[in-house]
Amino acid sequence: MNVIKSQRLAAMEQTGPGASAAPAPVPTPWARMRRSRTTRWTFWKYNWIIYHRTIAALEHVRPHARGDLLDVGCGDRPFAWVFDGRVARYIGTDLKSSGYLDARPPDIYSRSEALPFRDATFDTVLGLSMLTYLPEPLTMLREAHRVLKPDGVLLLEFTQMVPLHDAPWDFFRFTRYGASYLLERAGFEPLEFVPIAGLWTRVGMSVIAGLNRVNRGPRRVLTEIPVRVLYAVLQPLFALLDRVFFDPREVVGHLVVARKAKVVDAEPRARAAAGPAGDGSRDGR
Repeated sequence: MNVIKSQRLAAMEQTGPGASAAPAPVPTPWARMRRSRTTRWTFWKYNWIIYHRTIAALEHVRPHARGDLLDVGCGDRPFAWVFDGRVARYIGTDLKSSGYLDARPPDIYSRSEALPFRDATFDTVLGLSMLTYLPEPLTMLREAHRVLKPDGVLLLEFTQMVPLHDAPWDFFRFTRYGASYLLERAGFEPLEFVPIAGLWTRVGMSVIAGLNRVNRGPRRVLTEIPVRVLYAVLQPLFALLDRVFFDPREVVGHLVVARKAKVVDAEPRARAAAGPAGDGSRDGR
C-alpha cells in the first residue's frame, strides 16, 4: 500500500554522511514547563480538568491493552506513557493536516476510515477524542475491526458532552446506547463503559476555555500568570464538585472497552429497534 511516511522518517532519510542539521532552538524554562506531561497534579495546565480524568480512565482500561497497539488520530500522543511497559509497540497515525501534532508527528499519515495496514495486524486499537470528527464513524469502526487480530481489543472514547470545537469538523455526540449500537454493527462486543467526568467538569471546561481566550495575543505578557493562577484554583474546585455531584447519565464521555467478535452482526441487538424504551416517564418528566 502507498503509505505516506512521517516527517521524522523523511528527515532521517535525507540526512546522510556529512550532512549537517541546523541546531534546534533551546526552549525556555517556561516553554518546557508548559510542554511537560499532564498528570493528576498539574492542575495549573490548560484543560487539566478533563485530561486528568482521561488519564484515570486510561489507567483503568490499561490491563486490556497488549501486543502491538495502533493509536488512531494520535495527535502528539499525550497519553502514550500510560501504556509504557504494557504494549510491545505503539504506532500512531493521524492526518497530515491535524492541528494537534506539535513537535511529534505520527509514525504514519492516514485517514482513520482507510488505514494502510493488512488485516489482523494489531492486538489493540486506541482512539481518543477523534470519533466526533468523522462524518461516517461506522466506517472507522469497521476499519478498526479489520486491522485487529482475532479477539483483539478496541479502546475507544465516545464523546457525549463537550463544547463545540474545530468547526466545521465537529459532527457527533454519542450516548452509551448509541455507542453500543455502532460497535455491534461493526462487529464488536462491548465489554465495559468507563465514564469520563461529568456535568461539573463540562461546566469547568467552558470556564477554562473562556480564560484561555483572554490569555492570547500581545496582552498575554500581562495575563499569563493571573490566568494560570485561576486555572490552579478553579480546576480543582470544579473537579471536586464533579465528584460530589456526579451523575452517570450526564458524562463528558465514555472510554469503551470492546472485543473483536468472531462474526459481524448485520443487525445488532439494538434496543432502539423496538422503539423508545419509555424510561423518560420514570425520570420525573
